[in-house]
Amino acid sequence: MKGKLIVIEGIDGSGKSTIAKKLAETLNKNNIETIYTFEPTNAYYGAKLRDTMLSKDMDLDRELELFVDDRKEHIRLMIKPSLEEGKTVVLDRYMYSSIAYQGAKGIDIEKIKNMHESFILIPDIVFIFHLPVEKSLNRIMEKRGFIDRFENEEYLKKVDSIFSSFNEPFIYHINADKSIDDINKELIEILKQSKILAPNPLQ
Repeated sequence: MKGKLIVIEGIDGSGKSTIAKKLAETLNKNNIETIYTFEPTNAYYGAKLRDTMLSKDMDLDRELELFVDDRKEHIRLMIKPSLEEGKTVVLDRYMYSSIAYQGAKGIDIEKIKNMHESFILIPDIVFIFHLPVEKSLNRIMEKRGFIDRFENEEYLKKVDSIFSSFNEPFIYHINADKSIDDINKELIEILKQSKILAPNPLQ
């Protein structure tokens, strides 16, 4: 039986990573074998990407290529094998982040989509978290004590606007201005109603 791919997206500081881990934990407690993973990964291309992002002279096309190569490797080595084993995969960031973040930097969105066309796996469900940018920046500052040069209000508003434009039937837009437990309960309820994980019971 093929597993399910659940994707969590949203701007930095929206709480998506915390909730993604919480959701995976909840599913495992309900005997739904689940792995949590994230992008960019810690593998070769992900490490190269982090080095590139620290450079003030980084090339936007090269950055995008590294995101795509990292994602392709992630799918081949972890995501696809896990799904084929019947495991549920909770994925923190995916193709939609590349479209939103690189698109907000001016790269053509159709170009980004085309670069993924040959290998991308369509998720069973996507949750996109939305939080006022001012609050997301406050959360980032509280968590790590600084804001990097790309995490400015104008840029993140562009990113969130692109996230808001996704309207496929398997995409759900979530108000992230709530407690972790409340958001997790909302996601579980949507998973129940959508029968994504049926027939497994969720408590």
